[in-house]
Amino acid sequence: MKAIKYLFIGALMLVFSAPAVAQSEDQATIDAITKVIKNSNGNTESIKDEVKAVYKKNKKNPAVLVAMGNAFKEVKDTASAREYANYALKAAKNHYSPAHLLLGDIWAIADKAGEAASEYQMAIDDDPKNADAYFKYASVYRKVSPKLAVAKLEELRAQRPDVAVDAMAARFLFDAKDFEGAIETYKKAPLAKLDRGDLTNFATSHYFLGKHAEGLPIIEEGIKRFPRHAPFNRLGMFFNYELGNYDKALDFGDRLFNASDSLKASWMDHFYHGLSMQSARSDFDGAISQFKTALSMDVPAANRVSLIQSIYQAFSTKGDFDNAIKYYNDYLAAKGNPSANDYNSLAKMYIKHAEEVPEAEREQWMMKADATYGEAIAKFPANAEYLNILRGRLNATIDADMTRGLAKPYYEAAAGLLEAKGNLEAGEKTRLVECYRYLGWYYNEKADKEQCQSYWRKVKELDPSNTEADQFLQ
Repeated sequence: MKAIKYLFIGALMLVFSAPAVAQSEDQATIDAITKVIKNSNGNTESIKDEVKAVYKKNKKNPAVLVAMGNAFKEVKDTASAREYANYALKAAKNHYSPAHLLLGDIWAIADKAGEAASEYQMAIDDDPKNADAYFKYASVYRKVSPKLAVAKLEELRAQRPDVAVDAMAARFLFDAKDFEGAIETYKKAPLAKLDRGDLTNFATSHYFLGKHAEGLPIIEEGIKRFPRHAPFNRLGMFFNYELGNYDKALDFGDRLFNASDSLKASWMDHFYHGLSMQSARSDFDGAISQFKTALSMDVPAANRVSLIQSIYQAFSTKGDFDNAIKYYNDYLAAKGNPSANDYNSLAKMYIKHAEEVPEAEREQWMMKADATYGEAIAKFPANAEYLNILRGRLNATIDADMTRGLAKPYYEAAAGLLEAKGNLEAGEKTRLVECYRYLGWYYNEKADKEQCQSYWRKVKELDPSNTEADQFLQ
């Protein structure tokens, strides 16, 4: 994995720092043989005749030979890559910076940092202005010796004042996921001089650290110069949504999907677009469609839970109870270890639906909520006190005249748990008063004066200023 990182970092630099191969008569040869090698997909034995023919014509041409070596490296034939790097060195009498650069990459693939750095140093010795060699040297040493890595970049600054050394340093900090370091280092370089990749890394670092407001000016600079660059439109949507700028987030979402070049949409793109739709315009159908598209993609398990949650919440807010319940149960299954709060949320969905159906159907839906609380109490005994309170409130609503005493067993259970606890906090005392009040009223309706007064005395002990109790204690 480290080798991949080394090469990835180097690849990031090629756009602005690698010495370009001259557009000459060699270029057609390089393009043709590179295509042949890459199209082999690593089966380089099958193309040995074509390769041999090009080699024979170019055995004294280091540019062609090292390009062949790089092509072999790309298809993971490092033995051939090394062979052609050495051919190039022989043709150049052992002094050819690109060949040492290739040999360094081959050592990096083998996770040999010291050997890789040695070759990169030789590449520098052969061409002190080869920026890519400095950067790759710094990259392989950034963990072994950060000071040495920085010192190497300072050497580059002296040789190539035209190269954005700070941006280069920030780039490998970004690759190492040191986002704080990347931000601080990017700040040293003029924003207007950062290239598209660096602007993308700079803005992305802000996103990963939740610095959305600070990241917006970077996005604005990027959009101004590269209006159709998908990552800027993507991050513009992300940042503005997180900052509550929902209309702007939706605008960036529309730009991302309709005015970006070479977009490879991720599940996060669809997720944020859906969030923006429902927040900016209450477009729940559009949001649900985006969430479902995201869910159909390759999504990490933890994020699938959040996506399903967003779908059921959108259906619930829209008032589509059947789909809300379906996706809520999918959410519980995806989560795997639902909490007491998850069951409470499901019960609340049943209760909300009960308020929307004809009165004749109301109690059956409320009883579904009651059964949900019962299941939660069995699963989460540590939360039994509060869950019994919620179940008591629900049943007190169902049996408002107390003729059936539906809430009685749950308030009694909650009261018993609170009484056993002792040294109650303020909120717990308030809930215990609620239990006693219900039971006091219940026994009043049953004309059991003794029991009624016993509960109202308990209310008074906990809440001496309670005037409601006075009418039962005269």
